[in-house]
Amino acid sequence: MKFFLRLFFLSLIVVSCKSTQTISVPQSQENKVVIDAYNTAKDHIQVSFYPIKQQYQEIDFFLPKIIPGTYSIDNYGQFVENIKAYDASGNELNIVQKDTSEWHISNAEKLHKIEYLVNDSYDIEEDHDVFSPAGTNIEHHRNYILNLHGFVGYLSNQKNIPFQLKVKHHKNMFLGCSQPVSTSKDALNITEESFAFDRYATLIDNPIFLSRYKMESFNINDITVNLGVHSTNKNISAKDLVPSMQKMMSAQKHFMGDINHTNTYSIFLYLAKRGAKHPTGFGALEHNNSTVVVLPADLPFEMIEKHLIDVVSHEFFHIITPLAIHSKEIHDFDYNIPKMSKHLWLYEGVTEYFANIFQVKEGLISQEEFYKRISHKIERSKKFQDDLSFTLMSKNILEEPYKENYANVYEKGALIAMCVDILIREHSNGEKTILDMMKSLSKTYGKDKAFDDENLFEIIKEITNPHVYDFLKEYVEKGTPIDYNFFLNKVGVSLQSETEETGYFQEGDIFYISADQSKNEIYFNEMASNSSFLKKLGVQEKDVLISVNNKKFDLNNAKYLISLSQSWRHGTNVSFTIRRNDKIITYDTLIEKAPQATHPAIVSIPSNTGDLVKYL
Repeated sequence: MKFFLRLFFLSLIVVSCKSTQTISVPQSQENKVVIDAYNTAKDHIQVSFYPIKQQYQEIDFFLPKIIPGTYSIDNYGQFVENIKAYDASGNELNIVQKDTSEWHISNAEKLHKIEYLVNDSYDIEEDHDVFSPAGTNIEHHRNYILNLHGFVGYLSNQKNIPFQLKVKHHKNMFLGCSQPVSTSKDALNITEESFAFDRYATLIDNPIFLSRYKMESFNINDITVNLGVHSTNKNISAKDLVPSMQKMMSAQKHFMGDINHTNTYSIFLYLAKRGAKHPTGFGALEHNNSTVVVLPADLPFEMIEKHLIDVVSHEFFHIITPLAIHSKEIHDFDYNIPKMSKHLWLYEGVTEYFANIFQVKEGLISQEEFYKRISHKIERSKKFQDDLSFTLMSKNILEEPYKENYANVYEKGALIAMCVDILIREHSNGEKTILDMMKSLSKTYGKDKAFDDENLFEIIKEITNPHVYDFLKEYVEKGTPIDYNFFLNKVGVSLQSETEETGYFQEGDIFYISADQSKNEIYFNEMASNSSFLKKLGVQEKDVLISVNNKKFDLNNAKYLISLSQSWRHGTNVSFTIRRNDKIITYDTLIEKAPQATHPAIVSIPSNTGDLVKYL
């Protein structure tokens, strides 16, 4: 699942296709694809697709409209240009575009090759909504992010045919992929890497990372982890991040115990510059054996390290679900007419819960930090529709009003998992946990065996207890708001309100302002309502900040706003100018005291000797 971060200031080469120029590639019982990542001086990659012999006179060729884990229609065909189809003699066949990601080919029984150019998504993000870690990058002989769903298509009813992929690139570049690769030299400066995939789903589940910077590897028990880093600022290398990644992933593996669905795992990190023609969707997208991460390159090393730990700890747990434990909707995913699963609470909620509980259980964060994270999730979950059925939302996540509640899978979804964990422990005398539930599911199901969406709650009832089943029916399916205190009290802690001093534009690492890079603007986000100072002023969510004390602010000087506010004292006059819709509003105020914020906070119950962390 694409994983978003709450970061500060977030929120052609025209190839001649003459009929006399053909490449002799024998047609067999596997599709063959050639990606030319060498001749890319004009920011496009040529893809040559050699399909198996067709039995039909008419056939359709697709690139995905949607891929598993993104929960959005992205239409990767929008990046395809100059597509043509040929017979074995190099004669063009009739190919007609039906919609953004679908083409119809006539005389398909003669089809020998489909050839097209692909533009990358990173430098034109203002023109589309593709999440950066699910996108593509072409930097000539410097970096290529080959999320293969953005380059390779498939023919009607041919998704389960084996694929052979060849990637050409400059010999001085380093290639990363979790799939086995064979290497050969094609010419003086060209290296060819070949891959074999059993079906289309496996192919697009294995992103390829090409960088001029060397990659690193380390072992965690029986898993080899590959780490590739491409920094546009040239300030961080893969070697710099190995110690923290090795420590964190070793702790994850210890927490997971005997759950093991991969022998190789790859982490590909792209550190992006700020501004136009650079990616702005910071976070990650998971795959069975790898994850692609995009973060800002200008953050301090410690923040990049922290964000990478949080992102990878979430993504690595996805090897449990949905990558190993999933429904038929995911196993037989339709990339162009998708049928969505009802169980985002399982895929994302349980994963996000594991990403936090393992860190405190393994000593990577303190108990207080864990409590704070859970408290923040409770608070942020209330920003969404709290009485919405999670199963209904999941099933209809591509449509509004369900789509706007998507981010709640990381907040309430994790809290659902916490409550299930408490119930399992309570009714097993502390001998079983939600991890045991997932282990049991993984033994019954797995990468090649899917469960029925409608039967999951009954399945969980059999391997846990009726109390968990009742909870899922009431709070996940029906959508009844959860009384978190009822469940937290079971483990000796209580949810209370806590007021503390904050900054004027931030509280710890949570900022009240976000960025719209496409417009070079900064605006107040949903967390601004927590600040007593901003609430008193009358600032509202989505208000665009234009100036403070007549000094204009945008992305270029936004950092200065934080340091400026730190100098404000009692008696300081402050004037804010904001834009709300099309109306300009100015607020004038006199600083009387430091701003405060009131939040839910988890505290121990004095009369109870329970301990949430030890209990879980």
